[in-house]
Amino acid sequence: MAKFIHQTHSSPKTGPFKLLAMGVLAFFFSMFQPVSAQSAETPSDVTPPSAYEEDRNHDLVPDLEPLQPTYLSWGPNTSGPFFTGTAEVEPVGSFFIEPYVYDFLQPSLGTSILSMPERISIGVSKNWEFDVSIPIVVNQATSPTTPPGQSIQNLGIGDTLLWFKRQFSSDGNAYSFWARPAMTLEAQFTLPTGRYLNLDPNQYTTDQTGDGSFDEGIYLILRKHFKPFMLYFQAGDILLNPTTVGPGYTMNNQMSTTTQPQKIVNGNLLYYAGSFEHVLNDTWGAGYLLEFFGESQDGQSLLFGTANTPAWSFIWVDPAIEITWPYEGPINITWGAGMAFPLYQSNYPRTYTPMGTISVYYNGPFGYRGE
Repeated sequence: MAKFIHQTHSSPKTGPFKLLAMGVLAFFFSMFQPVSAQSAETPSDVTPPSAYEEDRNHDLVPDLEPLQPTYLSWGPNTSGPFFTGTAEVEPVGSFFIEPYVYDFLQPSLGTSILSMPERISIGVSKNWEFDVSIPIVVNQATSPTTPPGQSIQNLGIGDTLLWFKRQFSSDGNAYSFWARPAMTLEAQFTLPTGRYLNLDPNQYTTDQTGDGSFDEGIYLILRKHFKPFMLYFQAGDILLNPTTVGPGYTMNNQMSTTTQPQKIVNGNLLYYAGSFEHVLNDTWGAGYLLEFFGESQDGQSLLFGTANTPAWSFIWVDPAIEITWPYEGPINITWGAGMAFPLYQSNYPRTYTPMGTISVYYNGPFGYRGE
C-alpha cells in the first residue's frame, strides 16, 4: 500500500516519540520559565506574567522584543481542520506536539491504512515556523485483496514530511469578513523513509509504507476570522520525483501495481482543501467544522515529462468537532474528532476515514497568537 496523503497529519504511547516529546517540553520549560513566582499581591485566579511581560526595561530578554508577533483581537485556540493548514505561525519560543490518527477504509479493496503521524511545530523566528511529521503506518488487507478468509497486517514507518512556513500578512480585522486575511507560503519536502523495495508478495502489498521518492511542494495558506467564525483555505502543487521500484509496488491511486522492476514517473499532484469553523465557546475552544479536501494527479510531470502512472483524483467532505482542555496556563491541549466521506473519485477507491487528533501546546514568552 502506498503512502496515502501528502499533507497536513503513531501512537502517543510509542517509546521514542514519547521521550522526544518529554525532552522538547523540558528544554522549552528550562528556556522560558517565568523569572519569579506569583507575587503576594497577585490574586490567585490571575495567571502570573511571563518573564517577557515582567521585564519592562528589557534587561533580561532584550533580544525578544523585535520578535513579538502580531496578536489577534479575537482568535481562540482550537483544534482546527484535519487537512487544511493554519496561516498564522507559532510565535518564537512556542511549539506544539500533535499526534493524529487517520483510518483510511477502502471497502471495495478490503483494505485499511491506519496512519498515525507525529507532528512537531516550532516557532523559530518572527513569522517563521518549522514542522516535521513522521507517520507510523499499520496496513491491513482482507478479501478481495487477499484470498478469502485470510487477513494480513503490517506495521512500519511512513514517509517523513518537513516543511517551513513564512507568514506574510496577519488578519486585518478579526471581526470583519471583508478585512485582509492572514496569508502564508509553505515549502514542504518529503523524505522516502517508508518501505517500498523488496516487497513480499505473500504480504499482498501491506508491507509497503512509502512511495520511494523525494518530493517537493509549495502551498498557499489563508485564514480569515470574523467572530465567531473562521475560514481556512490551502492549495498547493507537489512535484513527485522519479524513483525505481520493484515488483508488487502499489502506485498512488491505490489500485495499480507493478509486475516487474521499473522507473516510476508520476504526474504533478494538486492539493486543495478548505474549511468553515464555528466557535461556539471561546474559553473552551469548542465548536464544529465543515471541511473539504481533494487531490488530483495528472498524466504530466512539470520537469520529468509524460507520466507512466495512472491519473486519478478525489474529493472528500469531513465534518468534525473540537474542544480545548486544559485551556489556561502555558500548556493547552486541543481535542478534535471527525469523519471524512467520499464525494467524488476518479480511478481511485471510495475511502471512508474516521480520524482524531490531540494537540499539546506550550505557549512561550509571547503566549498564544490570539485571545
